[in-house]
Amino acid sequence: MLNGISKLDLKRINRMQVLRTVWEAGPISRVDLSQKLQITRASITQISNAMIEEGLLAEIGEAPYQNNQSDKLPKGRRKILLDINANYKFVLGAVISEQEITVGLCTMHMDILDKASMPCTDHTSRKEILQFIISSAERMMNNSCLKKTDVLGLGVGVMPIMIGRMRVFYKNGMLDFTELVKALSVPQMPTVFCGNAVWLLALANADTQRGGMQNTSQVYLHLGNHIHISVLRPEKFENDYLTYSYLTERCIVRPGGRQQDGYPAGSVRAQLSIQAMQARVAQVYSKERTPFLYSATDGYIERVTLEELYQAVTAGDKHCEDVVREIMQDWSVLLHNMVCSFQAQKLVLHHFNLTERGFMHFKRYVKEFVGDDIAERIVCSTVEGKTDFLGGCSLVLMKNFYMNGGISETETDE
Repeated sequence: MLNGISKLDLKRINRMQVLRTVWEAGPISRVDLSQKLQITRASITQISNAMIEEGLLAEIGEAPYQNNQSDKLPKGRRKILLDINANYKFVLGAVISEQEITVGLCTMHMDILDKASMPCTDHTSRKEILQFIISSAERMMNNSCLKKTDVLGLGVGVMPIMIGRMRVFYKNGMLDFTELVKALSVPQMPTVFCGNAVWLLALANADTQRGGMQNTSQVYLHLGNHIHISVLRPEKFENDYLTYSYLTERCIVRPGGRQQDGYPAGSVRAQLSIQAMQARVAQVYSKERTPFLYSATDGYIERVTLEELYQAVTAGDKHCEDVVREIMQDWSVLLHNMVCSFQAQKLVLHHFNLTERGFMHFKRYVKEFVGDDIAERIVCSTVEGKTDFLGGCSLVLMKNFYMNGGISETETDE
C-alpha cells in the first residue's frame, strides 16, 4: 500500500528545483523563479528564505534595470537577485585517466582554488593513484584551513580504460564502484562519490557554461586510444547522462577501411582513435617526405596530433594533405551521424588538444565535407587537461547538493 510522498521528500523536491534553476538560469529573482517553476510566490519566498538562513542561497543585489523605450527608472522596488552561495561548502574532485590523474578543490560556483596532477603510465599502480588522490585532497584541505565538514564530498571520475586497474567491476549491468569508494573513504576524507568520467566531464562542461549550454542536447566526444561518447540531455538527472562508447566505436565511417581486431573494418575505433590516426600517418611519415611534421615531432610518430597535422599541411608537407583530408572526412561522417542519431545541438570536443587555429582548421574541414549546420555545432570543452577534476566536482554537486535539495542525509521528518 502506498503511503504517499513524505514531507521531507516534498521539501527535497521543491528545494532541488529551486537550487538547480538558480544555478542554470544564473542569478534570478523570486518573481522569475516563481514563473519558471510554476510555484506560487509565497511558496518560493518561504523556500528561498529558509535556504538563505541555512547559507545555501544568498541575495546578491538588485536586478539591473532594462528598458529600451525609456531612460526613466520604474516605480517600486527592483527585483532582488538570488544566487548559490559560492562559499556555502567546498568541493573536491578527481579524474583518473590513462595519461594523467588530476585532483582539485573548488567553490560551489566551480571556481578553482587548488589543483594538482600526476602523470599516469602503464606502470602506475592502483596504490600510487589512490595515495596521490588522498594526499593531494588532504593537502588542499589543510592549505585552505578546511575541516571535513566544510567539504561536500570527494567526487572521483574513472575513464573506462582504467576501470579494471581501479578494481571497478560490472554488477547487474552497472559499474560497481564499491571497492574504490571503500579505498578512498579514509577518516580524514569527506564522503566519496564515484562515476564514469566520460559523462562527468560532459556534466562539468555544461556546468561551467552556466546559463549557456545546460538546456541543449549535447554529444560529448573524448579522443584517446578509444573514442568515448556521452550524450547529455537538458534534464539534470543522473539517468539522462548516457555513454555509448562501445557502440560508437563499432560504427562504420569508411566502408572497407582499416582493420582492427574485434571491430568492423572502417569502424570509428579502427579509423579515428589516436593510435589509428598515427598509423595512417605512418604510411607517409619520414624526414624526406614530411620534413615539417618529422621535425615538429622529433621523429616520434607517437607525438603526432591533429594540431601538428594541420600545421604540417599549412607548412607545405604535401604528403600529409591527403592523409589529413581522409581523416577529416571520417570525423565529419561521425559528427554528422551523432547529430542525426541524438538530435545534438552541440558537439563538444574533449582531449583533441587543438589551438584556436587548429580548431578553425577542424571546423573548416567539417564544413567542407558535411556543411555549415554541423560545423557550427562544434565547440571545445571548457574542462580540459589539468582541470578534468571538475568532472568529479560536478558529481558531488549533483549527488550531494542539487539532487537532495541541500538537505543533509541525516535530516528526518519533523
